Amino acid sequence: MDPIKKIDELMAQNFPEQEYIVDRLVPDGSITILSGASGSFKTYSLLQIAIAVASGRPLFEQYQTQQTGVLIIDEENGERLMQKRLYQLGATADLPIYFTPRMGFELTEENIDNVLLSCLTYDLKLVIIDSLIRVHSADENSAREMARVFKLLRRFTEQGVAVLVTQHNRKPGANSGGAGNEMRGSTDIRAAIDSHIGVTRKNKWYLTFDQTKQRYDVELDPFKVKVNADKDSFTFEYLGSLAAEANTAEQLYTAVTDLLAEHEQLSQKELLAKLADTEAKTNEHTLRELLKQWVAEGVLPQPKPGVGKTKYYYLDAEVSNE
Repeated sequence: MDPIKKIDELMAQNFPEQEYIVDRLVPDGSITILSGASGSFKTYSLLQIAIAVASGRPLFEQYQTQQTGVLIIDEENGERLMQKRLYQLGATADLPIYFTPRMGFELTEENIDNVLLSCLTYDLKLVIIDSLIRVHSADENSAREMARVFKLLRRFTEQGVAVLVTQHNRKPGANSGGAGNEMRGSTDIRAAIDSHIGVTRKNKWYLTFDQTKQRYDVELDPFKVKVNADKDSFTFEYLGSLAAEANTAEQLYTAVTDLLAEHEQLSQKELLAKLADTEAKTNEHTLRELLKQWVAEGVLPQPKPGVGKTKYYYLDAEVSNE
């Protein structure tokens, strides 16, 4: 058989649309990496994805999921910590989530055969591995050695099983240029995967998810999520895309400067109350952070001190006369 095809043969074929385990984030039958620095809630994020997929509920109440069973290959946490985190996230015992506790799993042909058999037996279409470094002995900086690792991972996708893997970031200052470049190891790791999501933790309870690669579609805009946590619960609150946030910030700046032009000076509390009566409604945290940003950028002058910790914001003469 002649292996060479003409373009008309290719264009005449009807391929099914790409499906997703998690809409736009985790493609079906693919390899996805979730990377981040230590302490960026990668494992909590993975478990939230597992719960959403196993239950068929939208991830972060935003991204639709394909309901299926999930296998978690855990080489990071152990059973006690896994149970605690699943409890905090509100997982129920009837969910089709399976796991292998920390037991020294390695990516070998035999082990993958066993996992694929389990996937067939329990109807699992998503395998989560936490983390990549724990399941192989290759040099992560060697493109050749990591190619062999991803050749093994591709055995899952060839059987229609999606793989979601965590990967650590380089040490701070080792590299820069965005979430994709911060991921530890050879750049061939990013080249070998179908989707990459970087997670960054800011201001303690705020996460930014940045999709830097999506083989089957345009990458999503980075989006923010707030973590609400105590010893008994851990929840994620979707705050929207950074693009939408930028538009919101622009609208708020216009509304704030209009109010300051009208009232000469206002405290943060007074601004928040008056903004509630406009279309540019916001919350205390967002307004506080934006006021700090505008002062630092010089678009608002330093606030005047009031009684106690109260500060009053105002417009300088040039802005108020515009």
